[in-house]
Amino acid sequence: MLRALVLLLFSGCAWAQQAGEPLRVVTDDWPPFRMQGAGGKLEGLDIDLLDELQRRTGLRFEVHRRPWARALEEMRLGQADLMTGLARTAERERYIDYLEPSYHACAPRLYGAPTLAPQIRDYAQLSGLRIGYVLRSAYFEPFDSDASLLKVGVKSERQLLRMQLRGRLELMIGTDCQVDFQLRDPLLARQLVKLAYQPPARTDLYVGLSRANARAGERELLSRTLRQLIREGWMERAAGRYR
Repeated sequence: MLRALVLLLFSGCAWAQQAGEPLRVVTDDWPPFRMQGAGGKLEGLDIDLLDELQRRTGLRFEVHRRPWARALEEMRLGQADLMTGLARTAERERYIDYLEPSYHACAPRLYGAPTLAPQIRDYAQLSGLRIGYVLRSAYFEPFDSDASLLKVGVKSERQLLRMQLRGRLELMIGTDCQVDFQLRDPLLARQLVKLAYQPPARTDLYVGLSRANARAGERELLSRTLRQLIREGWMERAAGRYR
C-alpha cells in the first residue's frame, strides 16, 4: 500500500511538472496574423489569440519563428507542440491534432500585375505562367496537386512578395486575409491586384497540436477555452482590429 501511494504521488508530481512546461509554438510571418512589430517582437491576430489563451488557461507559450515548411516538420517530429493559422489537409492530419472549431476563415486568391490580372478569368488560363507559392502551404484543389502548372515554391510570404514585385513571377497565390492586408499600402496596391478568376474555395484556419507530444490535459483546456472565445465573440472583435 505504501509503495503504491509513493508511486501515485511521484507520477502525479511528474505530470504536474510536464503540464507546467511551456508549449513550444512555431510560426512564420503572415500579416495580419503574425508580423514583426516594434523591437522585432511578433504581433498580430494569432499573437493576440495566444496571449488570451495564455491569460485564461494559465498555460505558457514559447513562440519561435520558423519558415513555414520547417515549422510543419518540427510538428511532425514532435520538436514543437503547437501552430496557429493552419489549413486542414489529410496529409497534415496524420501528425497534427486540430482543435475544433476553426477560429477564422480566409479565401485563396491569386494576384498579379494590373495589366495581366484582369485578363485571367478561369483556371485554365493559369497554364504556362510562373506562379509563386509558399512551400507546404495548402491553398485549394486542383491547384495544390496540379503538377502541370509552373509553380515556384519559396520559403516565406515575404520572399514570395519580393519575387512578384521584381518580376520574377507572373502570379502569386495567397489568402485574401493576408495579401489584402498588405495591399493597404497604396504603393503596393498599384503593383499587385487580384485576378479576375477567383477560386471557389474557402480556407478555415485552426489551432493544432503535434500528435507526437502527449499533452491531453492541455488539449482539452485549450479546446474548451477556444470554443468559449468564439461563443463570446472575442475572436470576431479581435479580427476587426486588423481589417
